[in-house]
This record gives sequence, C-alpha cells and structure tokens, in this order.
Amino acid sequence: MSAGWVAAQVRSRSLVNHCIGPAGAREVARAGSLDDALAILAMTGYGDRLHPGLDLAASERAAFATVLWNLRVLAGWSPALGASRLHVLAGCFEVENLRGELARIEGHDALVPYDLGSLASVPRHPQPSSAAQLRSVLKRTPWGDPGPLDSGGLIVALQFSLIRRIVEGVPEASSWAESYGALLLARVIAAGVPLEAGSVTAAEVRAVLGSRVLVSKSLVDLVTALPIDITSTLDGVTGTDDLWVAEARWWGRLWREAEDGVRRGGAEPATVVAAVAAQAADAWRVRVALEIAARAGDGIEVLDAVA
Repeated sequence: MSAGWVAAQVRSRSLVNHCIGPAGAREVARAGSLDDALAILAMTGYGDRLHPGLDLAASERAAFATVLWNLRVLAGWSPALGASRLHVLAGCFEVENLRGELARIEGHDALVPYDLGSLASVPRHPQPSSAAQLRSVLKRTPWGDPGPLDSGGLIVALQFSLIRRIVEGVPEASSWAESYGALLLARVIAAGVPLEAGSVTAAEVRAVLGSRVLVSKSLVDLVTALPIDITSTLDGVTGTDDLWVAEARWWGRLWREAEDGVRRGGAEPATVVAAVAAQAADAWRVRVALEIAARAGDGIEVLDAVA
C-alpha cells in the first residue's frame, strides 16, 4: 500500500463528509428564494463558488465546478493508477465544454468553459471555426472521430464515447456508466432519432449495452432488449414523461452506493472513484434544490423521489 493511496483515501472521505447530502438539499430547497438558498450554500463546501447574487445558471455551473476542482485535487493526491481513472471521469466536464464550443461555432452564447487543467484531453486553442474543424481536432484525442453529425448528434456520440471509456477504463464505475447509458439511449429513442447501424455512435452503444438495443423502436422495446442487470434503471418507464423519474432514481442510487463505497473503502482506486461519484450526485441535488428554491419551493417532490 503506497502513501499516495492512503492520502487519497483520507482526502476522499473528507470531501464526501463536506457534501450537503439529502437533508442539506431539502434545507436549501425550502429556503424560499434563490439568494436565501445561496446564503445557506455559502456556509458549506460549495462556499468558495456559491454566494448570494449569482443567477440560477451561474449557480448550477458553480456547483459542478466545485466537483471538478475536487476531482483535480484528488488526481493530484492519487498515484498514477488513480489519476488515470480521474482523467477519464473528467470527460463529463469536457463534454459540456464541447457542447459550449459547438454553441459558439453556431453563433450562440456559450458559458465559460470548465477549467480541466491537466485533465483536459482537447486543446483549447486555436478555437475551431466550424463543426468540421472540431471533428478534425477530436480525431487526434481520446474522443476519436464522432463522424459527420449535426451538433445534437455529435454530443450524443461524445456522451456514448465517454460511457464506453468509463466502462473500459474505470471498472469501479462501470455499472453506473452502463445504467446511465440506458437512460441516454432511452432519451434518444423517445426523441425519435434513429441510430444509423454503421455509425460510430451505434458502435459505442453496442459496446456498452449489446447489439439487441440497436433495433429498439420504443421504450418498451428497449427495456426488453437491455441486459438483465440494467433493466431496473427503466422500471415503470413507458413514455417520455417517466424518464425524469428514472434519472432522479439513478442519481439517488449513485449517491447511496458511492457514499457507502467511500465509507467502507480502503486505500485503493475504488474509494477515489466513489468519492467523485458521490460529489457529482451531491451537486446534482444542489442544482435541483436551487431550482426549487428559485420557484419558492415548488417541485420539492423531485428531491423526495431520490430520498
């Protein structure tokens, strides 16, 4: 056992101990206004970035930026084996940066990119001026060539590429990634967007969920085609309106399993990966709580769904 793993374990537990958890999220949601909710969060582990005066979009962004910063800290404390896993997980933030890059290319406003530091795999400069140039840049990175897609299809391709990379490169998070892949594919099917059989995206989906899912025409078909250990992710889902409940349940499961993993884990990669997962789930709850607070408490049943 290396000193690096011991340090990473201690840091992982400390970071998760500073999560606000389900009870803290309910307190934030009941604050009555966005500024009051931010005042509560300013006294927590999110306080370096969250404070009264921010608008809702900036607040949600800052919550996840806190997770990224802690991920970077954990990467610095971890031996190479752990840092390589965290480099893959940082792809969750890089996808959002690429989404913003596409928005900029198309002439839309884009949020300030997440600062991935040494965990970035796509160079920030020079900025591509077209989707074709961005595709050319991606070819030379771990993302690979997503194929000739529109912006929406390109993001879906990148998301499935990331899911496959997590399944293959972060085994401790593979079951979470696979079940989230089922949710993502469900949204694609519900939107009526077919996956071309020979596309890069279809190949990524096949690698994660198997070939049977590629012929699914409906959500009911998808549930039948999914591997048996993933079908529970879509329990009760028969239409588009059910998907938000399924996703909320997924985040609730992520929190419970990851928090338990950190509590029971030793000085090993699984503990560090679980710490990142728990913080991501906590930030998701914070985002939901802030939206509820901004609506003066309307919608608090969303948090109850993941209790």
